Amino acid sequence: MLISLSLALGLAGCEKEAARAPAELESKIETLEMRAPDCLSADECTLVNIRREVFADRPALNDAIYEQMLQQLQGNGETAAEPQDSLEKVAQKFIQEAASVSDISAAQWRLDGDAKKLARYGDLLTITVNTYLYTGGAHGMPVARWLNWDLTQDRQLSLADVIKPGQEKAFWKLAEESHQQWLDTQNTDKDFRQNWPFAHSDDFKLDHDGLVLLYGVYILGPYSMGEVKLSVPNEKLKGVIRDKYLSQAGNPRD
Repeated sequence: MLISLSLALGLAGCEKEAARAPAELESKIETLEMRAPDCLSADECTLVNIRREVFADRPALNDAIYEQMLQQLQGNGETAAEPQDSLEKVAQKFIQEAASVSDISAAQWRLDGDAKKLARYGDLLTITVNTYLYTGGAHGMPVARWLNWDLTQDRQLSLADVIKPGQEKAFWKLAEESHQQWLDTQNTDKDFRQNWPFAHSDDFKLDHDGLVLLYGVYILGPYSMGEVKLSVPNEKLKGVIRDKYLSQAGNPRD
């Protein structure tokens, strides 16, 4: 009877653990492409092209991705006087705005969006949401954000959720050290370091070596330098980020 009871408890424990473990992710790509009504060629007129990975049985995750995409395509709330509540409306408004200035500008306006899985480490899924806006001038404006999702809790995680309470200063000190190392590799001078000081970032992901912070253009350097990624290695993160996530770093699921 003792053996039977032990087996039963063991099986129950396995079943409970299996119930907590997130299932394999299934997804599909949804696309939205719009052109100006009189467009004969995509290379000659205003174009909106949006691609979004949609995950099966993950409505909350899909909603979070959708909202992030909406924000970025509308300038993160900085340029949209009347924010639109759907990607279709954003696309239509963009095409209308391009048409309203077509008599004074020959620039081919373009709005791109792309959201897809970047990485998965244990229960932590990272989605990269990339947008690009061009309305004339020397170059367009790319924006990349990383959205982290706990598949077990089915909710978005912030960097504050990952850092241990009371370890925020320690974490940012490590990040600043990584920034100094990056500056050294770029052979930057004193003026550059004064003009482009270290800054915090909310965008992060786990990778094989530890935790990576993402910085968009114009944050740590000029446009020509593009995005900047700062890495904090696992061995320095012990005691700084929560053990649950430290154990998942360097252990990719897929």
